[in-house]
Amino acid sequence: MLSELLRGLSRRIVGGRQARMVFLLGAGFDIDANREAGSSHNDYSYPLVADVLKDCFGLDKTPEGKSVEDLFAGALQQRDSKPMEALVERLMGADYYIAQTLATAEKSNSYRRFFEHFDGAQFLTFNYDSLPEIFLSQNDRWFPEDGYGVPIQTEHASLAKPVTHAKSSSLVVHLHGSACVFPIESEIKGNPVGGIAELIHLEEPLYAFDPDSITNCFRGYGRVMSITGHRRPDERVIAPVPDKREDLKQAFIQKSYAVALPLVREAGVVVAVGYSFNPYDRVSYHRILEALGQSKERTLFIISPQAGEAAKRISSEYPALRVRPIGKTFGGWALRSFQLN
Repeated sequence: MLSELLRGLSRRIVGGRQARMVFLLGAGFDIDANREAGSSHNDYSYPLVADVLKDCFGLDKTPEGKSVEDLFAGALQQRDSKPMEALVERLMGADYYIAQTLATAEKSNSYRRFFEHFDGAQFLTFNYDSLPEIFLSQNDRWFPEDGYGVPIQTEHASLAKPVTHAKSSSLVVHLHGSACVFPIESEIKGNPVGGIAELIHLEEPLYAFDPDSITNCFRGYGRVMSITGHRRPDERVIAPVPDKREDLKQAFIQKSYAVALPLVREAGVVVAVGYSFNPYDRVSYHRILEALGQSKERTLFIISPQAGEAAKRISSEYPALRVRPIGKTFGGWALRSFQLN
């Protein structure tokens, strides 16, 4: 059965036109981009855990009995948004200096080959960054108006030709939110200049594209500014805390899952790249794996250095799934020409 599935996947992948392939991207997906972009951008690299500790909390190691997730939860309980702001700032810096450099470079790289190789794929991600969107937008495969899977309001850059009837061929569905999207929960009715205006709360929130410091990564687009002032990072994304149950009820997140789950059921094969299936995230990934278990193929590939350990745990928790580990980093998998056998 597996050999038949792999032969079928091979035919679809080698042809380079697999319209139903679904990828689940984790933080490990980004890390090889640092090396490929070169040492000149080290200060803006995609962060490892040690970088997060240093940038967000000024620590060299986690306190005894604490996890990084505990530290973020503690900060938010104290209404301290600085750690989240530092994390998002670091990621946006990496998007600008690393992802944009690789996406526009004349020389090919593993990430460009990846997005070209799987040119009909759909992408689910628990990351806040915009690396996939930056690459995909270079080839007009992704536009913010519909590329998140949820309708988004955009603003075009001054003097830029408006994008009309643009349709994304690949989605990037952010299951923990995106640093570039914020909810619009109110609107101004009336004339705010010299007239009478009032702020009206919307029954159903809208969503806007605000790429902030990485606006130049998206040609033709500007920023949509919030009428109610600055939106903190924890108002745009789910913080990396131990318990995400309440945050997952946010409207944007619910809409994102409503898009992701049918994609998974239809594909029947999910390729998780650089995602560790951290037990803290089980409430997040459970619905994805549950949907996969309802599909025909029910196959999960896990590509990460710790794939074997994760595969054993997932196989035990989800016995209906066929879990196949590939113990490689993204870069190592790229050297194998993205083979799944």
